[in-house]
Amino acid sequence: MATAKKLDPQKWARAKARAKAKMGGKHSARAMQLAVKYYKQMGGRYGGAKSSSNKLSKWSKQDWGYVSKGDKKKPKSKRGRYLPKSVRTSLTDAQKRATNRKKKEASKKGKQYASYSKAIAKKVRMA
Repeated sequence: MATAKKLDPQKWARAKARAKAKMGGKHSARAMQLAVKYYKQMGGRYGGAKSSSNKLSKWSKQDWGYVSKGDKKKPKSKRGRYLPKSVRTSLTDAQKRATNRKKKEASKKGKQYASYSKAIAKKVRMA
């Protein structure tokens, strides 16, 4: 699988550090998406072709939103999981409640990821 290479490693390091700082110091797909934006703004260049199965491009094109659409005035931590539309629409109400509960428990323990039942995990992975 071909991957475009960053030709300016120092610019990439600065862009990545800036993006992670803006995103609370944590490495995440969102932070790397922002880092790519900063890298391009700094004049960073790529060599080679981007793979057609590039995960960040695929992820960026998905319609992401909160499981609980309800009250936009609620803090983000109270709105439920942030998932692609394909996953949000495929989950039952009970599964949505279960994922919200599991994620909240994992977050309280300081974990970024939560473990789900096989049925839910399969739907989330397919997104």
